[in-house]
Amino acid sequence: MKLQGLAIIFIIIILPISMVLSTYVGNKINTSMTELDYNTKLLNSTYDSIKAYQLNTINNSFGDITNSKISDIEAAISTFYNSLANNFTLSGYKSENVMQEYVPAVAFTLYDGYYIYSPFFNRLEGVDITTDDGDPVDYDSKYSSPNQITNGLKPYVYYSVRYKNTIKNWDFVITYTLDNYITIMGQIGLNGSEPNYVYDSGYLYPISKINDGTGIYHNTETDSYFFEGIEFNPSDTEELKEYVGGIEYPYAKINGKKYYLEEKINDNYLEKDDVKIYKNSKFFYIDNNGTKNYNQVNQYNDNKPQDYKDNSEFIKYYLAIKKNKSAYMYFKNAYEFSNMVFGDIPISEYKDKANQTQNRYGLEHLETTDAEYYDKDNNKTNELKQSGITPLSEYGSFEIFRGDEDVHLAGSNFNKHRKAIIRYVIETNMSTAISGFKSNAVDEFIMPKISDTDWETIQNDICEISFLQGLNMGLRKYNGYSVVANMLTKDYIDEDDIYFLTTDNTYCKTNDETLNRPNVIPSKDGLGGLGYYPGIWKINFERKKFLNEGENEHDDTQEEFYYPLQIEGTGGTSYLGSYTSIMGSSNITEIGTNEYPDMYTYVNKLNNPTIKSIYYKALARERWGSFNVNNINYEIYGNNSNEYFLKDYE
Repeated sequence: MKLQGLAIIFIIIILPISMVLSTYVGNKINTSMTELDYNTKLLNSTYDSIKAYQLNTINNSFGDITNSKISDIEAAISTFYNSLANNFTLSGYKSENVMQEYVPAVAFTLYDGYYIYSPFFNRLEGVDITTDDGDPVDYDSKYSSPNQITNGLKPYVYYSVRYKNTIKNWDFVITYTLDNYITIMGQIGLNGSEPNYVYDSGYLYPISKINDGTGIYHNTETDSYFFEGIEFNPSDTEELKEYVGGIEYPYAKINGKKYYLEEKINDNYLEKDDVKIYKNSKFFYIDNNGTKNYNQVNQYNDNKPQDYKDNSEFIKYYLAIKKNKSAYMYFKNAYEFSNMVFGDIPISEYKDKANQTQNRYGLEHLETTDAEYYDKDNNKTNELKQSGITPLSEYGSFEIFRGDEDVHLAGSNFNKHRKAIIRYVIETNMSTAISGFKSNAVDEFIMPKISDTDWETIQNDICEISFLQGLNMGLRKYNGYSVVANMLTKDYIDEDDIYFLTTDNTYCKTNDETLNRPNVIPSKDGLGGLGYYPGIWKINFERKKFLNEGENEHDDTQEEFYYPLQIEGTGGTSYLGSYTSIMGSSNITEIGTNEYPDMYTYVNKLNNPTIKSIYYKALARERWGSFNVNNINYEIYGNNSNEYFLKDYE
């Protein structure tokens, strides 16, 4: 073929193809760059939202209560939409509404469930209703948009699953959480007997009949409990102390709220359990506005007998603060509850959280196939997979509370099933919410595939999951998501969130290797002792706000910012975080590896009884004083729901 013919072929055939391919490749590159840009904007907006949630909850005394939590989440979601609009350079009136056309759902995963923020068909008519007595019922009028599509939080969804076995007379629900705390509600028949109604909750740990360093062992002679060789004795108490403003106060954390003792030392006192109880003292907590609130605990009344309710309550608070035994009570209750669930050691006169006497529950042979969601016949397995949902059958059939393994560890059957339930419950509801979303941006919204790494974060941390779909990227429409963990949360006590005070006035993580060196950890007792174990929940190192109203009625209110933990004798100097420990990683042993799959394993393998004792006592103390939203004691005892904690100080 002549050269001219080749040139013609090149011009007619090759050149157009090259131009088309060049344009296509350029469009692909532009699409990928646009997708990366959208991913970054979505991630940054989600971070902004989580930061707003943190700021609202850290100084919120009622941040654990449902109504307050809903307000905090709604404020965080508003921040998300504003940030998203700003990141896409949208401004003006209702600019965030424009982005709502592209956001099918936002999910906030919490300790024992989650909220979904998405559009829903509003059926609230806005018509006043009354009780049988004719009293009007109040409701939030902001949702009164009858028969219209409204953006808002849908009802809270628990990480719950129903278990049913007709042969064993089981028909109950278990609500799982981000750790080893569960709630059981329903009918349970032991060994096929007539079922009892159960409402109970607690932390699960393995049970040991001998003190061999594994599980929780109960020494009935001393009434001590041992866990991993560490003794928890009722006489081993702490007096916790924190600063409020510039003054240090002893305190106790009850239901997630800190109650401080303003002690008035004089000759007017009584003695109980070797504690001088000064009758003119007061108790307060820091309210949402940052002021001292003295209203919850009544003062001592000398004109009433000591067993008068208000006086006895006053004494209980006093003892709970001066002789705090939360660590002991945590493992005592964990031992009893775990025994009821899968142990075989009799617990005499055990009462569940509904105050009903119960026999052993006997769930040691509870299997995953007993779960209502488990598709035994594989009838719906393929349908679930096509919808992007992982069926429970994918994880296999096994006993959930198998007695020969440590239920609290990352590799246990319990933890495997717990994570499967969390994933299933979120996937099914999120898939429905996203697929049902209607918008002009795209004809059909589909839940994107969330990576296993992100699922690991969702199953173990409080998170925000945001979705963004329908934006034009050139060759295709955008369909992305972002998962951001809330690493500064009051909602629960993660096993990784215990830090250690050190003798050089810093604090560091539990898995900091420098803690293994001599003379690094301060003492609880003795000369210059703290009075408490130097394991601290990391939230306690955060800066707080306090409104100082002064001593007199006419004093001006001063806004003060302070750190609760301050170095004694330094005039307000706070402990500093060790840079290599908190920010760096040079001295940090990585957790989540095959060698150290969780913090429990790391602490146990250290073979350092001091670190082990401080860590477990701090973790237990903080968890026992925390707030659990599914704790029925809040309903039993009414508004002042601290009785479950205070009864241990009678």
